[in-house]
Amino acid sequence: MGTDKVSSVLLKMGIPVILSMVLQAMYNIVDSMFVARMPDTPGTPHTGELAVNALTLSFPIQMLIIAFGIGTGVGMGAMLSRLLGSGDRKGASRTAGNGIFLAIVIYLVFLIFAFVGIRPYLLTQSKDKVVLGMAQDYLFICTALGMFSLLFSAILLLKRIYRLKVESMKDWK
Repeated sequence: MGTDKVSSVLLKMGIPVILSMVLQAMYNIVDSMFVARMPDTPGTPHTGELAVNALTLSFPIQMLIIAFGIGTGVGMGAMLSRLLGSGDRKGASRTAGNGIFLAIVIYLVFLIFAFVGIRPYLLTQSKDKVVLGMAQDYLFICTALGMFSLLFSAILLLKRIYRLKVESMKDWK
């Protein structure tokens, strides 16, 4: 990485982020197609249309969650690669620990948003009670249960830290 052209490195580092964001957008498109076919419920005509509206209101927050998660993960991966490439195992271990801490902080921010910020955000977007209820339920699940994504990232970083410690112990012998 230290000898490649900047444009080449940007492509290598940017493609995973771009693909992840596109995959998330595709998930939202498929989700929208699925809920648009919902049959009307008693007392709520056009349920599918209202559900699509609720998904549309949730999409920007979902993209923020993904952007923070992927951006932090790619940044930590690049920093770990640079430190490991230079032989700084202690720095890499510290960086991985900081990455886990940062992932927890990001998750806590979105968790607080799940409990305090969803309703005010949605009220700036719509006044329809049915859409607000659907969007609030869906967005709460997306933000509050984002811990599974955090746990996956943390497990990967812990695995790298463990590998670093094992490798550095071999160097001591």
